[in-house]
Amino acid sequence: MNRFLYIICLFVPLTLSAQEKHVTSTKMFGVGYNSVQDTYLSPEHYGGPEVRYLSHTVRERAEATCDSISMQEGKTRKNRWTRLIINEGYFSYGKSRSKNGATISGAYHFQYGVLRKWSFLANRLTLRSGAQAEFLGGFIYNTRNGNNPAQARALIDIGPVAMAEYALKCGNADGKGRITVAYEASCPLLGLTFSPNYGQSYYEIFNEGNYDRNIVPTTIVSMPSLRQQLTFTFCLSRINLSVGYLGDYRQLQVNNLKQHIYSSMLMIGMTHSFYAGRRRL
Repeated sequence: MNRFLYIICLFVPLTLSAQEKHVTSTKMFGVGYNSVQDTYLSPEHYGGPEVRYLSHTVRERAEATCDSISMQEGKTRKNRWTRLIINEGYFSYGKSRSKNGATISGAYHFQYGVLRKWSFLANRLTLRSGAQAEFLGGFIYNTRNGNNPAQARALIDIGPVAMAEYALKCGNADGKGRITVAYEASCPLLGLTFSPNYGQSYYEIFNEGNYDRNIVPTTIVSMPSLRQQLTFTFCLSRINLSVGYLGDYRQLQVNNLKQHIYSSMLMIGMTHSFYAGRRRL
């Protein structure tokens, strides 16, 4: 019987595909402190409050394939690859140390990652690692400047990403009262960024068309940055409450200009897990 099924799998393009995807979606709002310095606008440091919205989605799909190894072992293979999708935006307002100037900044950040998954301790500990690509676009506006009051931000990059998740031994058998601790970190390795050159105005770039190395390759040396998040998820009666810390530390040094934007945020929101898709033959 097994030989007959094996022959069918060889000659008939039939894959028993479980198209159901397990999706864990987290929506969070955060408040915290933002520190900004951009030497194109001012050598001064600015600091103040920041608000942020974060959409964090993890998608996983398990597939059952009809192959000889699966049939010999009497089990199906599972796809252990995870997709990570992050959409977030923030807005901040900072004042100088002398309180006589201010900056207004904001940005949109998109991140897409593909990670390999490993499970340990009866699936209570989950580790993931892989690669991610991200895009960030935003602005910094200085209220004191007249000629060059604003700086545009635009970058794309790739780099590693890692996640760890641990379910504590607590709660009921149905999952109520369970606490899950998750940590996530990523950093850019290689990319491209937009930047005016030292002493160059935006009028020269866009009106006069004077290109002066304004699209700059970046590495971990010229753009040492780190994004990390620690989250505690509490499984309550009908909801999953997520509380945590988000640290987003970005630095850039190109075209004889320096920029840093540091964010330290307290995040709170809701986590929802569900299955999407359908099974098919």
